[in-house]
Amino acid sequence: MIRFALLAAIVCSAPAYAADARRPSMESLFLDYSKTQLGPLKDKDSKTKYLYTIQLEKSRLTHKLLRVVYENAYDLYKDGDFDGSRELTAKILSMDPGFQDAAILHRASVELNGTSKPMISGRKLVEGRFDEGLSLYRQGRLVEASQRWEEASKLAPGNLKARYWLKKVRGELADEHYRRGQKAYRQHRLRDSLDQWYAALVLNPRYPRLMGVISKAEAELRRQEANSKLQQALNFYGQGKTQDSLKLLDDVLRIEPGEEKAQKLIAEIRLEIAKQHVAEGRKLYRGRKYTSAIKQWGTAVEFGYDPRRANVLIARARNQMRKEAEAKRQAKIAAERERERKEEEARLAEEERIRKEEEDRLAAEEAERTLEAEPPEDIPDPEPSNEENKRRAIKHWNSGIIYFQKGDYAKSRDEWLLCKQFDSTNADCQTGLQRLDSTYGGL
Repeated sequence: MIRFALLAAIVCSAPAYAADARRPSMESLFLDYSKTQLGPLKDKDSKTKYLYTIQLEKSRLTHKLLRVVYENAYDLYKDGDFDGSRELTAKILSMDPGFQDAAILHRASVELNGTSKPMISGRKLVEGRFDEGLSLYRQGRLVEASQRWEEASKLAPGNLKARYWLKKVRGELADEHYRRGQKAYRQHRLRDSLDQWYAALVLNPRYPRLMGVISKAEAELRRQEANSKLQQALNFYGQGKTQDSLKLLDDVLRIEPGEEKAQKLIAEIRLEIAKQHVAEGRKLYRGRKYTSAIKQWGTAVEFGYDPRRANVLIARARNQMRKEAEAKRQAKIAAERERERKEEEARLAEEERIRKEEEDRLAAEEAERTLEAEPPEDIPDPEPSNEENKRRAIKHWNSGIIYFQKGDYAKSRDEWLLCKQFDSTNADCQTGLQRLDSTYGGL
């Protein structure tokens, strides 16, 4: 933006008479820039092309603006204002050192600056350039002669002698470049031959037969480069470097779009890569890594694998994913139900334990109250009734429990022995005695 602003300032500072209707205005130049339409930028290549196009457009605009400034400087030169011409050309060269016309005009303005008769001095300068060119031409220094005559023709476009000899020497230089190009072509140095022929084309755009030989050499050079890359791709393929080989084959097709060998080899390599992705997907499927397997099969399709077969494999993997997800869900539900069942069983067991403890406590309290209310009977009646014996047996059983809970195991044993005497069928007494014998050794 600074450069454009500077150019605008230079153009605006030039004399008004220098801008006529034939020259583009600043507004039209910048409106031309708006014609660049590249569409949406979606990838890296698009961005690169966009930036490259912007650079080219900026360069084109800069050249147009500098050309306007140059024409203003030339108008000043023709009017004898060599100092003004020198200043403008110096600004041009500071922004574009390769602007040859400005360089020529700048050198002439410097040489003529301060002369008392500008018109006469200008003509003498042009004649001097012409004479220098003629002298150089006679010495066989055609390139330097061409430069002098070009300066003369730029400074004085109406000088027919300079224009004639410039055309003549350019034709001779073009002939020389053409001959050198032929020599390089016979020696199979295609790039050198093209360099020479393009130089001839710059000097003489209408040089006969030149476009034909350039097209032929370019075609041979493309085939040569394509064959070289194709051979390198085959070597990579033989070493198992399929990706590197594929990249080189793409380059071959960019150089020679109709190369059948490259097309066939690309198809073969892509199919091999696709099969590798399919095999890797199957391996991942067996390892139950279904998402990665699906990704591999999708990549295989990109490399040319049959989409229908790939869709079958992908559908199978997704179905298996659904089955395993459902199995996990059912297993989770079953585990939750089993946990709840165990928790319920534990709760009921705890309640039963508490209930039994409460019953035992109440029974013990009842037996203790009974024992305190009635004195113990150590000697049984001579012949009590069977029902009476059972009641006495229960009484002694309860007393034994009370002593047992108090830690008086000897009295507990005595009570349970009496219980057994009154009722030999009382299993509780027998169990209590066995427990005392097993735990405390019969006391």
